[in-house]
Amino acid sequence: MTKPDHRLNDHLKLWWTNPPTYQDHKIGSFGVPTSQAGITAAEAHLRTQGCTLAIAPMEGNTWRTHRAVIESDGSPPFLLEPTAPPETAKLLLHSGYQILAKYTSSLIDLTQESPNLTRLQKRLSKVNIRPLNLAHLEDELRAIYQLSIRTFVDNFLYTPISESEFLAQYLAFKSHLTPDCAFLAEQDNQLVGFVFGYPDQTRFIVKTLAVLPERQYAGLGTLLVEKIQARAHQSGFTQAIHALQREDNQSLRISTRFHATIFRRYALFSKLLQPQQGELS
Repeated sequence: MTKPDHRLNDHLKLWWTNPPTYQDHKIGSFGVPTSQAGITAAEAHLRTQGCTLAIAPMEGNTWRTHRAVIESDGSPPFLLEPTAPPETAKLLLHSGYQILAKYTSSLIDLTQESPNLTRLQKRLSKVNIRPLNLAHLEDELRAIYQLSIRTFVDNFLYTPISESEFLAQYLAFKSHLTPDCAFLAEQDNQLVGFVFGYPDQTRFIVKTLAVLPERQYAGLGTLLVEKIQARAHQSGFTQAIHALQREDNQSLRISTRFHATIFRRYALFSKLLQPQQGELS
């Protein structure tokens, strides 16, 4: 993982190099704060770097750990879920932060009958959906990276990362991967969509979905999700989690088709950084 630009004495990590773009601001961000004094110190340091907007908790960009829990059913966190508790959200709100974006995680009952996708399957019959090829994992990940940077470019707070950092993130969990952790959709030997997930004890986490935005691939995301969930059910999982979806994301429509039930909500927070007279660098 890319190192932070700075660490405060209380180990709070700060980033301001190559931040996401948002309006006309220069963004600085920091991780999970534990005190109001830590937040104040982080803001002061970000101002000295010319930052005009602070976003938290966020480790530099949205490829890395970000978000804090704001509502929960009390169930334990799933694997790789951001664990900043509701106390973090309360601390940020008390320090003058506002919610910048909201996210949800939803539970899917895999024992329920799947929606009828016959018409979609017929319309997209020229698209081949296959499992991940672990024998050529790095090549598979490189193709997924190339598709990701095309399809995610308009996402909220999108920041490009290098192929090497992308590969490092996924290869760090190589031991958890099976062929059924990802399904790739191809047409004419070109990757046009993928879904990525991973097992977590009795649940299967559906983490990332991407499909080329061309009209001809409308509905492909639903087919990919159905495919990975069906395989998870065949492998003995009774529940799936649609993880960390932004509230206005189109993927929520797919979750609705599978009768999703929200069990956790999260938020990302921001605050304008007004210059303060006499502040030291």
